[in-house]
Amino acid sequence: MARKPSHSLQCGLTKAETIAGWCYLPFYLVLLSVIIQYACSWLSIPLTELTLNIVYFVINLTVVLIIFRRFLRQRFFGGSFWLFVQAVILGFVLYYASTYAIDLIVNLLGGTLTLYNNDTVAGLVDAGYYVMMFITIILAPIIEETLVRGLVFGSIHGVSRLMAYILSCIIFTLMHSWQYFGAYPLGSVLLSCLPYIPASIALAWVYEKSGTIWASITLHALINAISFGVLSLG
Repeated sequence: MARKPSHSLQCGLTKAETIAGWCYLPFYLVLLSVIIQYACSWLSIPLTELTLNIVYFVINLTVVLIIFRRFLRQRFFGGSFWLFVQAVILGFVLYYASTYAIDLIVNLLGGTLTLYNNDTVAGLVDAGYYVMMFITIILAPIIEETLVRGLVFGSIHGVSRLMAYILSCIIFTLMHSWQYFGAYPLGSVLLSCLPYIPASIALAWVYEKSGTIWASITLHALINAISFGVLSLG
C-alpha cells in the first residue's frame, strides 16, 4: 500500500529553541551588522566589506550552533534516504523551473531582473575567492535554513501551513533585499525580490517533504554553488 503523504515535520523545535531563535532573528536580519560596524568604528578598527562578512557569518554560525544544537543533531537523511533524494531533486527542478518562468515573464513585459545581492557577492569574490565560496556554499545555507525554514517555517507550520510558507517567504526575500531599498530605484529592487520567492517556496517544500532541515540545507548549498560558479566565471 502506498504511503499517504504527510505534511508533519519530523524534528521540531523545543520551546526554548523557539524563544531564543525568535529573539535572535532581528540581530541576524539587521542589528548584528550595525553593531559590528559601530563597534569597529568606536574601537578605530579598520573594517573592509569582506572582513565585515567574515565576522558577521562567524558570529551567526556560532549563535545558531549554540541555540539549535539539538535541532541540528537530527538525522541527516531524516526517515528515508530516498525521500531525502527525491525531495532535493524535485525542489531543485521546482526552483529552476519557477525562476526561468519568472525571468521569461519579466523579459516579455520589457523589464530587467538585476539581483543586487549577487552583484554584492561578485564584488566580494574578487577580494577573497575561497572565503566567499565557503561563506556562500557552507555557512549561509546552514544559518539561513536553520533560522528561516527551521525556526520561522517550522514554528508556524503547526498553527498554519499557509502562513508558514508566506511568512518564511517574506523574511527570506527581505533578508536578501532590504538593504538595497533606497539605494536603487524601487521598481528595480522589487523586481530583484522575485527570484527569492520560488527559492523560498522550494526550500520550505523540501524541508516539509523530507522532514529534515538537512535536505533544505543541501538544496540551498547546491543552488548557491551553481550561482557562485556562474558569478566566478563572469
